Amino acid sequence: MQDGTFHPGRKFVLLIALGFMGGATFASGQEPAKPKPEPPEANAKAKVEPKAKAKQAAAKKAARKPPQPPKRPAKTVVAPTMTPADIDALVSARLAKVHPDVKPAPITGDAEFARRVHLDLVGVPPTPDRLREFVADKREDKRARLIDELLASPEYGRNWSRYWREVIQFRASNANAQQVRYDVMEGWLAEQFDRDRPWDEIVAEMIRAEGRTDENGAANLTAAHAGSPVQLAGEASRVFLGVQIQCAECHDHKSDSWKREQFHELAAFFAGARVRRVVEPAPGVRAAFAVTQNARARYTMADLADPAKTIPVRPKYLFASAESQPIPDGLTPAQLRELAASYITGQDGPWFARAYVNRIWSVLMGEGFYEMVDDIGPERPVDGEEILFPLADQWREGGYDVRWLFRTLLNTEAYQRRAKSTSSPAGLARMAAVCPSRLRADQIFEALAQALDLPRPDADSAAPRNVVRTSAGGPKEEKQAKQAAEAAERRMRQTAALRQPFGKLFGVDPSLLPEDVMGTIPQALFLMNAPIVHARTQARPGTPLNRILAESADDREALDSLYMLVLSRKPNPKEREVVGDYLAGADDRKEAFEDVYWSLINSTEFLSRR
Repeated sequence: MQDGTFHPGRKFVLLIALGFMGGATFASGQEPAKPKPEPPEANAKAKVEPKAKAKQAAAKKAARKPPQPPKRPAKTVVAPTMTPADIDALVSARLAKVHPDVKPAPITGDAEFARRVHLDLVGVPPTPDRLREFVADKREDKRARLIDELLASPEYGRNWSRYWREVIQFRASNANAQQVRYDVMEGWLAEQFDRDRPWDEIVAEMIRAEGRTDENGAANLTAAHAGSPVQLAGEASRVFLGVQIQCAECHDHKSDSWKREQFHELAAFFAGARVRRVVEPAPGVRAAFAVTQNARARYTMADLADPAKTIPVRPKYLFASAESQPIPDGLTPAQLRELAASYITGQDGPWFARAYVNRIWSVLMGEGFYEMVDDIGPERPVDGEEILFPLADQWREGGYDVRWLFRTLLNTEAYQRRAKSTSSPAGLARMAAVCPSRLRADQIFEALAQALDLPRPDADSAAPRNVVRTSAGGPKEEKQAKQAAEAAERRMRQTAALRQPFGKLFGVDPSLLPEDVMGTIPQALFLMNAPIVHARTQARPGTPLNRILAESADDREALDSLYMLVLSRKPNPKEREVVGDYLAGADDRKEAFEDVYWSLINSTEFLSRR
C-alpha cells in the first residue's frame, strides 16, 4: 500500500491465511491451549498499575495547567458608624490627658471657615458674592450644607486629582515628558473622584494598569518610573502604605528592621513591565507610548558576595503573615500586579487605610498623627493612635469611601477651630487648633486668578463679567460685547499659558512637612514684578480695582471689597486704621488703592491656608 491505493486482493489473501492457520489448528482435533493462571502478585500488580497511571496522568495534567495566584479575601463593606461628634470626643479626651492646661482654640468665624473649606475641597477661595451669601445665611446647618455642596462640585475632583498628581510627579524617576502624560493622569483621577470611586479601587487600577499613557491615565504611575520594579516598589510602599522601605534596596535598613530580601521580594511583584513607543512622531503627530507586560516575569537581585552573579527572587508581600499562602512560580506579570494591588489595598492589613487617613488629616488640620505623612510604618511613633486607628479601621471596613471621610472630618469641631500660630499655647498643643499651612502651587494659581479677575479655563464657562447687560440679558452694544469677549479670550489664553510655568515656579512636594515648605526669592519676585500682576492691580478700565472704586460709595466700602476679593474677609480694626491713614495721606486715591491691592497679593496670608 505504499503507492497509496487500495488492493482488495491483498486483504483477501491475508484473511485466507489467517483462516487456514486457525482451520489447521482445529483440524488436528486438538483444543486450543488454555492460558496459564497468573500468580496472585501479578493480579495485584495489574490492579495497581491503572491507579498509578491515573495519578501520573493527573499529575501531568496539573503540570500543564497554568499556576494560579493564591486566593485573597473578598472585599466587604460595613457602613461606618463613627460621627464627627465621636471624633471630637476622642480629641477632647486626648487634649485633657496630654495638655490639661491648654484651652482649645474657639470655633472660627464663617468667613475664615468658608475660605478654608473652599481651598481644601475645590482648591480656590470663594468669590466675594458667594462669601457674603454664606455669611448672611442664618441656618444652623449652613456649614454642613456648604461641605456637601463642595463635595458634589466637579472642582472637588479636579483639586484632589492635582494633589495626587503632584504626590506622584515629585518623586518620579522617569523625566521623559513624552512618555509620562501627567495631564491625562490628572484627568483620569478627577473622573474617579467625581464618580466617588473608593480609594482602594483607584489605587489598584493604577498599580495594574497598562496601555497607552495618552489614553489610560492610570498607566502613568508605571510610566512615571519607566516600569522599573525597584522604583515602583519603593513608591507604591511610600505613597500608598506610608512605609519607606526603599533604603533596603542595597542593604538591610539602617534604622528599621526591613531586610534587603524583603524589599526585593516586594519589587518582584512589579517585574515584567516596560514602557515602549507605539506611535512614531511625525509632522503634526505626537509620539505615543504604552505600558506593556512581558510574557514572563523574572526578577533577580545582585549577589553582594559576587557582583557578577544575581540571585532569583520570588515575590512575597512585606506584611504577609505566616499563614499566607505561598506564591507559586510561573505567574504572569499581570497576575503579579493584580496580586500586589490586592495585598496593598486589601482589608486584611491596616497600613493602606492608616496612610490615607493620616495624610488627609494632616492636610485638613495642618499636622498629622505622625511626623511625616509618607513615613509612618510599624516602627514609627504615633501621636494619637486612639483617634487614628479606630477612624482608619472604620474607613477601611466601610469600603474606603473618600467622600465619607472628608464629610466626617470637615464637620468636626477639630477642623473648624480657629487657626493658631505656634506662638500660642493652643498652637503648640497638637489638635488644640488648626495649624496654618502654605497653599500648593495650583491653589496659589487659582487664588491669584480669582484675585486678579483672570479667566479660569477649568471653571464653568460664563459670559465676560464686565459686559453691560440689558434687562433682556443681551449686550447693550454689540461692539462693546465683542471687545469684551475678545479681551476675555486673550486673558483666557494668557491664564492657560501661565499655569504650567507657574506650577514649576511654585511647585512643592505635598509629602513634605508644612514647616519645610518655604517661599523662594523667584516666587517673591514673580508676585512683586510679574507684568500680569502689575497690569491687573492697576485701576484701569476692565480691572477689578477700577470696578470696585467705581461701585463703592466711599473708601471704607472699597477697602472692604478689596479685602474680600483677595483675602476672603474684611479688614480688622488695626488694618483699617493703618490703611486709612495711608489713604488719607496719599495724593492720588487710585494709586494708593493700587498699592494696597498689590500689598494684599504679596502678603503671607494670601499664600496661606488658615
